[in-house]
Amino acid sequence: MSEREWTEYSSAKNFLLSSVFWLVLFTTFGFILAIKFFAPEFLGQTSFLTFGRVRPMHVNGVAFGFLSTGLIGAAYYIIPRISGTKLYSEKLGNITFLLWNLAIASGTILLALGYTQAREYAEYIWIIDVAILATLLLIGYNIIKTILARTERKLYVSTWYIMGTFLVFPIVYFIGNVMWHPDTGSLAGTEDAVFNWFYGHNVLGLWFTTLGIGAWYYLVPVIIKRPLYSHLLSMIGFFSIVFVYTGVGGHHLLQAPIPEWLKTVAVVNSGLMMIPVLAFITNIGLTMRGSWKHFIESIPLRFILIGWFFYLLVSVQGTFQAMRDTNMYLHFSQWPVGHAHLALLGSFGLLVFGTVYFLIPRVTGKEIYSKRLMSYHFWLTVLGFILFFSAMTIMGLIQNAGWIRNITVPIVLLQLKPFFILRAIGGGTIILGQYVFFYNIWKTLGNKSAPAPEPHEPIAPRKRETQKYRESVPLFAIGGLGLFLSMVFIVVLLPHLLMQYEPTEISHPYSEEQAHGREIYKSMGCVYCHSQFVRPQDWGIGNTSMPGDYYYDRPHLLGTERTGPDLAQIGGIRPTLWNIQHHKNPRSVSPGSIMPNFSFIPDQDLLDLEAYIQNLGGRNLETQNFQPLVPEPYSGQKNPYADIIINVNSSNESMAAYAGLVAEGKTLFVQRCLPCHGASGNGQGPYARHVNTHPANLNERISNFPGVDYQFWRVMEGVPGTAMPTWRLSLTEDTIWKIISYERTFVDGIVRVVPGDFSDSEAEEFAKKGITSPILQDDANFTEGGKLFNLYCAQCHGADGQGDGPAASYINPEPANFTETSNDFTMEGQWFWKVSEGVETTNMPPWKYVLSDDERWKAIYYIQKNFSAPGVFDAKWRS
Repeated sequence: MSEREWTEYSSAKNFLLSSVFWLVLFTTFGFILAIKFFAPEFLGQTSFLTFGRVRPMHVNGVAFGFLSTGLIGAAYYIIPRISGTKLYSEKLGNITFLLWNLAIASGTILLALGYTQAREYAEYIWIIDVAILATLLLIGYNIIKTILARTERKLYVSTWYIMGTFLVFPIVYFIGNVMWHPDTGSLAGTEDAVFNWFYGHNVLGLWFTTLGIGAWYYLVPVIIKRPLYSHLLSMIGFFSIVFVYTGVGGHHLLQAPIPEWLKTVAVVNSGLMMIPVLAFITNIGLTMRGSWKHFIESIPLRFILIGWFFYLLVSVQGTFQAMRDTNMYLHFSQWPVGHAHLALLGSFGLLVFGTVYFLIPRVTGKEIYSKRLMSYHFWLTVLGFILFFSAMTIMGLIQNAGWIRNITVPIVLLQLKPFFILRAIGGGTIILGQYVFFYNIWKTLGNKSAPAPEPHEPIAPRKRETQKYRESVPLFAIGGLGLFLSMVFIVVLLPHLLMQYEPTEISHPYSEEQAHGREIYKSMGCVYCHSQFVRPQDWGIGNTSMPGDYYYDRPHLLGTERTGPDLAQIGGIRPTLWNIQHHKNPRSVSPGSIMPNFSFIPDQDLLDLEAYIQNLGGRNLETQNFQPLVPEPYSGQKNPYADIIINVNSSNESMAAYAGLVAEGKTLFVQRCLPCHGASGNGQGPYARHVNTHPANLNERISNFPGVDYQFWRVMEGVPGTAMPTWRLSLTEDTIWKIISYERTFVDGIVRVVPGDFSDSEAEEFAKKGITSPILQDDANFTEGGKLFNLYCAQCHGADGQGDGPAASYINPEPANFTETSNDFTMEGQWFWKVSEGVETTNMPPWKYVLSDDERWKAIYYIQKNFSAPGVFDAKWRS
């Protein structure tokens, strides 16, 4: 390679070298973030080093500073080589180098100062967007002019991917950043979320992926000195990717309030994405056939092919988690965060490492300083990444397993600390590798010039005839653009035209204080830890979000992670001063919190932030409003036995019907519900000791139910995250209504339409059969009887048997006082009847459905002996 050629590749060299610099800086920011997850006070005393400021600097810096810069440098090298000509303008290339890096540096500083659009991957404010878009257009111009001046008749596939990138991505960038609204860079509400994720996912699909595949298709054949396996497969991949990938962004919003048809388009396209993926993977795999020895011999190729393998993994994972059921389960956790890192660092990051190592000698004329350091870089990066990715994946599964049962975010968060530490160890290993990389490249630049290996350009697949025609750039460009724009029409323009909605009751214009508080929320990066939409499965935290809830929001702040609780309907849920204290010192009021300390924010700003938060979802001060809406088909259901209950005293027939309803409902309750809820419904049944989520106290819970349809829904479907089963699987609706009718007596009491004398006479008739206790009246049976009494009976009758147990305040008719009523019994059979059969139209249950004969006799023995007056037991009961 001559001195003249090195000068020709100066723009490629400058982009490649600056990518190495940005890599070290922005991955260091990532390591700081990893530490903050288990040490939230770390570097947290100044605003620009808080989590919410460092996070967008890290993400945008890695995406645009490291990866994009490196891939642009690769494009500036590859296009001239495969076009058989020099770059159209090295001067323009170096101008774009300066503009690009100036934009990245300026954007990073502004993010540190809190100037952000607060939209994922689109945080840079408008002036930076203008600089980036202008630079993209200049780069594209330089690239396309080079292609048009080519001497090669055939357009090698890398040309299509790189040229296609610079044709479509500026459009993606302009639309996704809503650049016609310079004040906010956003639209309103959920429409803004649609535009955001059209852009957010196409940064990956129509920027990194298309540039990356173009680089893979060039580098692999060059390094192994073999032709690409199939030009046809590469073309199938290219034209399918510009159509299919354009429409997958909606899978980030499958539980969000956007049109269902748009979600379906995203899911279908996510499945179809396997077409270009498999075409590319197969093509590279077959190109490598018989050449795998180069994987061992060439460290740059090792980076490139591990990145190729990770691209397969991330693509399969992406399609898997884009399906509705898996997305519902996996969203918001650390699983998608691991997925994003697998794409950006695992796949394209490794590609850029290999590209830099391969191209630096060719654009500088200097051999890489140390192959040993290259090997250290490889192993530190790959092994560190495996630990890093595994920790995030495991954390995600832990979070998802808890959330699907409506176990709250703060409780689940406590289980993640060991994995936060493992992630930081893996991340630290990766960072160490990048410092080794930086040092190796730095020392390379100090090397004396030495002949660099001459590249062997990729050889097109052999054809039977030599190609005689010159492939048309405009023809292929128009075809690719046509496919791209047709999908843009479906997933961007149609939603823009059709998403019309009105504000809901909880949506409202922001006051001056609330608007300022919202700006502070954006500036401090609260959106990176808190989501703001309630999914259908999130019934425990509010009503499912509706499009109109976000009518006044610009930009949307729906969020992508739930490191902290969802805030969509948090207004009024916590006291105002509690929230302010939480902002100043989170762990003083929430010990497990990993939220940054915002004590440096002025008091007035904190009050404005609180004004915004306290009105999210409307200021909810209604005692019943914590209950989710009853879904169809349960909404509006009425108790078919309501008339019997209401008209109980209207006639003898109605009293008989009422007594029968109480008796049947009580029996069903005892057989199915008593083990958890207890005989008194206070949630202190024997099985309650065995579950983490305590059974409901039915007296309190039913009092708070907004309606009987709510109770019917809960009994029919069960309560996720608790031991409450789905009773519709084994009981009819009529049976469930009888149980519900009885359960409501724990609130309303029972009308005693069957007098106590009736039960007394039944007991006497039974006792006259000569029934006596079969158990020994010894200490062992007395002790066991006491345990049974305290477990089952004391909640109504009290530990002293005086009818003053913890549930006695709401049991009506009131429980018996054994120190008084037990004196009425003269035969043991009376006791056994009452305990076994219960007492009509009272809450005294028929214990024969719960306790064995021996268990009932032991409980009776305890009651007889323990609650009788001194001397009475021996005189009356001891034989």
